[in-house]
Amino acid sequence: MVWSSASIGTPTEPARRDVYMRNLIKFKLFVSNLYPIALVGLGIYYVYVLRANNYGCGDSGEPAKRPDESAQYGLFCALVITYALELLIWPAIVTNKLVRVVRINRFWDRNRVDGRGGKAERFERKLGLILKILSCITRGKAGGKDLKNKGELEDFAYHVMCLLNNQTKLGLVLSDMYVGMRMLSRVQAEKKAQAIDKMAKKSKLLMRQLNRDDDDQNNLIGSQSTENHIESAQTEIESRPKIRRRNSMLVLEKKQDTYEICERDVLQESNAFDQTVMSEGAHFVKYASYIYVELPDCVVTEFMEGEEECLGFERELDTLFQDDFRLTSIGLEHTILCYSNFVNGIVATPYSILIDKEVKTIVIAVRGTRSLEDLVVDLQFIPESLEKVGEVCGFRGTDFYCHKGFLARSKWLYNDIKKSQVLKTLYSEQSPFKDYPLIICGHSLGAGCASILSLMLRPSFPSLQCFAYEPPGCIFDYAMAKNCEQFITSFVRHDDLVPRLSYQNFETVRDEFFNVFARIKVPKIELFFHMRVPYSERFVAIRNAEVLRPQGDIPTDTEFNEQLELFRAEREDKNSKKRMRALFIPGKIVHLVDTSGDGNYIPYWARRGEFNQLEISKRMYSDHDIHSLVRILSDINLGEANTASFAFDNVPLVNIVEDEDVPEIDIRLFACCSNPYGKLPIVLFLLGVTASSLATAVANECDFIRASFPPTEYATSNINATLGNINLTFGLFMYELLDCDNSTRPCDMIQDYMHNKTCVPYPPNWEPGTYMLTSQAFHTIAGLAGFAAVFMLMISMCFIFKQRTW
Repeated sequence: MVWSSASIGTPTEPARRDVYMRNLIKFKLFVSNLYPIALVGLGIYYVYVLRANNYGCGDSGEPAKRPDESAQYGLFCALVITYALELLIWPAIVTNKLVRVVRINRFWDRNRVDGRGGKAERFERKLGLILKILSCITRGKAGGKDLKNKGELEDFAYHVMCLLNNQTKLGLVLSDMYVGMRMLSRVQAEKKAQAIDKMAKKSKLLMRQLNRDDDDQNNLIGSQSTENHIESAQTEIESRPKIRRRNSMLVLEKKQDTYEICERDVLQESNAFDQTVMSEGAHFVKYASYIYVELPDCVVTEFMEGEEECLGFERELDTLFQDDFRLTSIGLEHTILCYSNFVNGIVATPYSILIDKEVKTIVIAVRGTRSLEDLVVDLQFIPESLEKVGEVCGFRGTDFYCHKGFLARSKWLYNDIKKSQVLKTLYSEQSPFKDYPLIICGHSLGAGCASILSLMLRPSFPSLQCFAYEPPGCIFDYAMAKNCEQFITSFVRHDDLVPRLSYQNFETVRDEFFNVFARIKVPKIELFFHMRVPYSERFVAIRNAEVLRPQGDIPTDTEFNEQLELFRAEREDKNSKKRMRALFIPGKIVHLVDTSGDGNYIPYWARRGEFNQLEISKRMYSDHDIHSLVRILSDINLGEANTASFAFDNVPLVNIVEDEDVPEIDIRLFACCSNPYGKLPIVLFLLGVTASSLATAVANECDFIRASFPPTEYATSNINATLGNINLTFGLFMYELLDCDNSTRPCDMIQDYMHNKTCVPYPPNWEPGTYMLTSQAFHTIAGLAGFAAVFMLMISMCFIFKQRTW
């Protein structure tokens, strides 16, 4: 009945569904709960009776077997506890009512206000508490010692409340968010497919034009026309639009509400600058990777033996010119370690200063996110002015902005480098390394700090270069990000989420989510089933049309739409008063795209506008891994980039294939009791549970086999066996004991013994026969296979397996 009721209405039109659901909930609360109440009561009474009077033995001694020590009793207790927990809904309802009464009457917290100090402050306290709990759970291994929860998350909490909701309540639940994001990813795929299809048609026209140009040129050369005719024909041909013959590729860039295909230059082996960028990027990415684990471990094990915790490594300044402390153990035999600081706090970030004699450079490697403190710094994405920093460091920072958290970390790095005097010594007049260029590199958070630090150090080191690997998408404002192209190069891998993280992108995806969610025209449970069916990307538009309304047919008379309009009006009013300044990826951007899906990456020069959209993709998280990026950059061969098609011809996604050649897309979802295979698995599951229960009962039964033994086989010196045969019962794994039924005298007659219905396992020295061993083996194999089959059937009622799984 619940599933049937859930199939009425849509996520934004729940009025018809609520009529049935409310009655079902009332029935559940006031009628259905009588059954678990009775079961819990009977269970408690059964346990009491079972244990009463020493399990029925009284004062005669300890029972031979306690019934509450069996596996069945454990399952029974688990069942009783489950029903008892289900009854906790009543205390939860009562508590909720009391809390509402207290809040309405303002018995405490009378100073509750909205905005800063209100919801944002409460959200900040809760988020800080969660981080402290995580720190305790990990026993400090994930950091958190420097978290005081005293304003570190204030700006983040405030803007999150502004981003999501402050006054307006949209009433979304987790399942709404899940289906909304899944449908948003499909709408993105549909828009991309439309752009590609449009480009394919344009590509065909351009190819026809290219062929016509070649034919006209040949005709012109072969004709015997006059010189004036030749000149006029040549002018007409040159005036037509030309297709570039340079190696390039087509990329999708989001503009407004649609995608456009744009042409980008692929990095070429024949271009000296491109080759230098890729070779240096592949070389210095190792430092951005090793600063996480390998370098600190090397310092502890080789240079600071005996110390349990290493907070840094520092050499005497007069020893910096000596060829010591090479990092041979981690594969950097040409690298000398000069200085390391591994202190990690809200403003302190681990980094190292090294000398790379292989390429004759001095390297500063900054670590990325690895602790809870780093996470807090990531969340401080509010733009901060660079004016004061520019005055101190010697560059113009007026009207330029950057990430607040990264700026604080960069200031600490700048001051610590200046305090250590290592860089000053390495570039002194007597230093053999004074002509080495300075390289700053980092990954993720480290890339953001490295970018700002390079801006601060560049007035002192004009030849400085910075390599930012997979940096966050909110480091500099657009003007500063553009100005840094002379000395900062950012590397982004395919669908990596982090370079697309920015406040403006969150606002965009939020608005797109609400728009797609309002377009859903089928019940949510039906949408769950629909998303589980594999489909070809060529039919994404058709599939979306089955569950989504056209943009112009969104109903406006629903409660959700009214709340959404209020929310949009509220956000528009606040943005009109003060809009957060947009931040972007710094410098030149090399985007590594996996064109074939098999790890064959092609680098091209990207633009910041290509990362103004959060890509909902399966690999959005895995693409941020720095260790795989090391391998990718080292394996890229710019000579293979020649395989990229010419501009406007690189449209591989529109190749026509037959339906049977289209691989199935693995789109599956675990939905409890959704029965994707119908009712057959339920019937088989019930039969399997019955068979498994019977098999378990047989294994614990000792009255399965009856045998009669002659006197010569059981007679002993204590028993008179002249009165006939004795009957015994056996099971596959147990046998039944005989008890003396005479408490006044010793049992010396066979009649004095009786079956006491107690089953015990066979003794270790018992040797079963061939038939018994065969029966036990088949029972064990059948039991294991049966339990596995029951488990598979149970999962099949909630999940679609791949064909090879069955």
